[in-house]
Amino acid sequence: MHPAIFEALVFALMGFSGVSMGLLLGVRQIAPLAVLALGTSIVFRVWTSFAAWSFNRPDVTWELWLWGSLALVVVAAIVHWRRWKVALSALALFGSASVVALGSKYVLDIGERHHSDSANVLALAIVAIQGDMESVDAISNSYKRGIAYPLMLGLGPEGRILAGFTPMVFVIILLAAAWLAWDQLGSRPSKWQFGLVFAAVLGFGLSVPMFRASMFYLNGHTLMGLAVLLLATGFLLMRSQGSFLGAPAAFVLVGGVLGVTSRVEGVALVLAIVAAIAGTFTPRSPSERLTFFAVIGLIGLSLPWWLVTLESPALERVGVPGGILPWVALAGAALVSLPLVDRIRPSFLPIFSVILLFLLGSQVWESNDPLRVILSQWPNLGLGAGGWGTAAHVFVGSLVLLSWKARSHAYRWLVIVVAVTLGAILYSKTFDGGFGGPGFYDSVNRMWLHAMPLITALTLLGYNELVTQIRAWGRSRREVTSEPGRVPTPS
Repeated sequence: MHPAIFEALVFALMGFSGVSMGLLLGVRQIAPLAVLALGTSIVFRVWTSFAAWSFNRPDVTWELWLWGSLALVVVAAIVHWRRWKVALSALALFGSASVVALGSKYVLDIGERHHSDSANVLALAIVAIQGDMESVDAISNSYKRGIAYPLMLGLGPEGRILAGFTPMVFVIILLAAAWLAWDQLGSRPSKWQFGLVFAAVLGFGLSVPMFRASMFYLNGHTLMGLAVLLLATGFLLMRSQGSFLGAPAAFVLVGGVLGVTSRVEGVALVLAIVAAIAGTFTPRSPSERLTFFAVIGLIGLSLPWWLVTLESPALERVGVPGGILPWVALAGAALVSLPLVDRIRPSFLPIFSVILLFLLGSQVWESNDPLRVILSQWPNLGLGAGGWGTAAHVFVGSLVLLSWKARSHAYRWLVIVVAVTLGAILYSKTFDGGFGGPGFYDSVNRMWLHAMPLITALTLLGYNELVTQIRAWGRSRREVTSEPGRVPTPS
C-alpha cells in the first residue's frame, strides 16, 4: 500500500474518532469539532498507549488505539445520530485540512525541518513505538521531552513516520486561531473583511522563516503551540458563554492533556493558563464544579502517568517520588474546585504572575552578568538571528497601534495570557541554565513557537476589531454629511 493511502486512512480514522469524542464531550459547532478532532484523537492515542504500557503490554498499543477509536465512533453514532449533519460537516472540514497536509508531503514533496532533537523523536517513533516491543524497558528512560508527538508519528506505515501529521497540526492551528478570533468578535464583520485580514496576517507570517519552518519541523514545539491555543480558547469560551460545561471544558481538557504530554516543561505553560481559568471560574451548579474538578484532575494525572510508566529522567529533576505526583495532582484539582476558594479566585493569576516574575528576577539577579541574561534573546528576536525576522517588532508595534482601552475584553485577556505564557516559557528554560542564546536552533528561540498560535489569534482579533471600528466611523461620517441641512461638527 502506498504510504499516502495508508496515512489518508489513518487521518480518516482520526477524524471520525475525534469528531465522535468531541460530540461526546458536548461540542456542537462545526469548526470547533474539526479543530478538536485532531486534539481529541491525539489525547485518545496518548491515553490508550499509557494504558497498554501500564499493564506492560506495549505490543497491543496499536490495536488498542484502533479498536478503541472504532468503539468511540459506534458509541457517538448511537448517542448523537441526530447530529449527523454537524458531524459530517466537521469531518469534511477536517478532511480538507488532511488533504492540504498530505498534499504538502506527497504532492509538493516538501521535506522535514530537522534538529538534533529530531533524531530522538524518530528513533522513539519508528524503532521503539512502532516496533514489536515485549516490554516498556525498550523505551524507559529514553526520552525526556514529551511523548505525544512521537506517539502520533509512530502511527505511520511500517518503517516510516506519519509524515502528514506535522503539517496537519499547523493547518489546524490556523483554523483554530481563525475560528477563535471570529467567535470572540463582538460585532460580526463581513466575511470579506475577515478573510482579507486573515490573508494579510498569514501573508506576513509566511514571510517569517520560523513560521514557515514550524509547518514541517520534526519536534513537539508546534504541537505544544496548539495545546496552548486550545487552552486559551477554552478560557475565552468559558468567559463568553458564562459556563464551563460543553465546549469550554472540552477545549481545556484537550489542550491541557496535550500540553503536559507534548513537552515536560509544558506543565509551566499549562499552569499559567489554568491559573487564569481557575481565577475566573464562576460555577452555577454542583455539576459544573464537578466537571471542573474532573478536567483539571485528568490534566494533572496525565503528566505523572507517562513519567512514572516510562521512568522518565524528568522525575529526577522534580525530586519527588513518582507515586506521590498523582495525589498532588488530584489534591490541586480538588482545591481549585472547592467553594472555599471562590472568594480569592480573582487573585490566582496575579499571585501566579508575581511568583513567576520573582523567579525570573531571581534568575537574572543571581547571574554573573545580569544585562547579558536580559538581552540573551535580543539577537534572535531583535536582530533576526533566530529566524523570526521582524515578527517581534510587528507584534510590539501592533500592541501599541491597537491600544488597550479601545479593544474588547477578549483581546485584553489574550494579551494577558500571552504575556504570562511568554514568562512561563522563559522560566521553564531556567532549569537548563538560563534564557538561551543567539541562533535559529537555540532552545528558548524554538520555544517561542509555543506562543505563536496564540499571538496569531490575538492579532486576527485585534485588527478585525480595528477595521470594524474604522468602517463604522466612516459610515457614521457619511450619514452625517448626507443629511440635508446638517453641517458636520469638526472633530
